[in-house]
Amino acid sequence: MKAVSLSLKIVAILAAAFCVYAWMDTRGKISSAEGHLKDIAGESLEARAAKVPSILKEKAQMAEKIKAFEGRVRTLEQRNNSMNSELESERVKNVQANSDLVKKNAEIRSLNSSLSTTKKQVAEKDTLIETLKREIVASKTLVTQNNESDGLKEKVATLESQLKAKEGELAAANEKLKILDMSEIVEVIETDDKGNKIKRKILKTPYIATGDIATVLKVDQKNAMVSINRGTKNGVKQDQKIILKREGRVVSEILMTEVKEDISVGLINRNLGIPETIETGDLLEMASPVVKKAVPAPAPAAPAENKPAAETTEA
Repeated sequence: MKAVSLSLKIVAILAAAFCVYAWMDTRGKISSAEGHLKDIAGESLEARAAKVPSILKEKAQMAEKIKAFEGRVRTLEQRNNSMNSELESERVKNVQANSDLVKKNAEIRSLNSSLSTTKKQVAEKDTLIETLKREIVASKTLVTQNNESDGLKEKVATLESQLKAKEGELAAANEKLKILDMSEIVEVIETDDKGNKIKRKILKTPYIATGDIATVLKVDQKNAMVSINRGTKNGVKQDQKIILKREGRVVSEILMTEVKEDISVGLINRNLGIPETIETGDLLEMASPVVKKAVPAPAPAAPAENKPAAETTEA
């Protein structure tokens, strides 16, 4: 009995100790829960605990929003990096553009200088021509007053020859000045030896037509016929072949089938140039076809002469 009583006492002590431990553990958890829930409004722990699921839900939603926000931030950072790269590229382009602008301005200054020099030369030639004209008039007056002296006649002839030469130089200078006034700087794209595309600025001079300019009055592409405002009074002849050019480029060749005083009709050669581009109202330059000179065939070689057989001698 004493042994049983002792065992029961031990069990009771252990049970009491466990209850104390359990109570302390529960109390600790309650204290911890109260610490976690201290910021949650509520009169009791149970009331505050009831709000935990909704708070956790809000926390999860907030976490999703934060995650989405972080994704947007990364996207914005990528866009920012891309924009920085584009800005750097634009900066490089601007530097290149400024460099090109400096070169272009230098070219313009060079052209203006050339234009100024040409104008100065034209003015000098004008002055020289006027001087020569005055000398010619004075010399002719002296010739008249001195019974047409041979020496003065020769001087007048020399001056007139010089005047003619200077007038030719003046005409050439004026033509050069006209071309410079009409010229413009254009940008072309070329391929270098390595296959890279490069931009280059060139001076584009206008095409100066050397032939008569005809206006297309009517064109019939279906029947390959065209009429122009040039006729016999302009030197156009029946059955004549005429090359039509646009800015120096051959458009087509026409065979004149009907020629009147100031109008002609021709048959378009579809196998030459770009005749399909001819339109009513076109201003086309007229030229004569290039006649290819026949190359004479080489003369046949003279036949080889038959040499007599060598005589044989008997020993």
